[in-house]
Amino acid sequence: MRNKMVRQAYKTVRLAVQILNRIHRLSTDFNTIELRLDNIRSIPKLKSKVEIDYSLLAQIDTIVHYIIVSLFYFKLDSLLKRYNRKYIVTGHILCLITRSDLAFRALLSKLINNSTRFLINN
Repeated sequence: MRNKMVRQAYKTVRLAVQILNRIHRLSTDFNTIELRLDNIRSIPKLKSKVEIDYSLLAQIDTIVHYIIVSLFYFKLDSLLKRYNRKYIVTGHILCLITRSDLAFRALLSKLINNSTRFLINN
């Protein structure tokens, strides 16, 4: 029984470590009492407070970066080949957004205007 509990705890910690780098919290300071999220009337005030909080800009840029990165994946063309103790792969970088989606053109424009590069293996 104890071994099962230890294994479960280990599994939970390992899962937490895997997802922690995907969690981002944006915290803004309130001079008064924090606004209640369940109060619909406070949402416009909360939104304006966040929009003028410049301390969040770097965090928001980081989150945007991770969101854009998560739209792409690498698809292998064939099995890996080993050459001089290294693996050689060929494939394509694909996007989860299809060409017919309106967001595709905006994403492509953003990537081109920012001279975006794809780095593989750091």
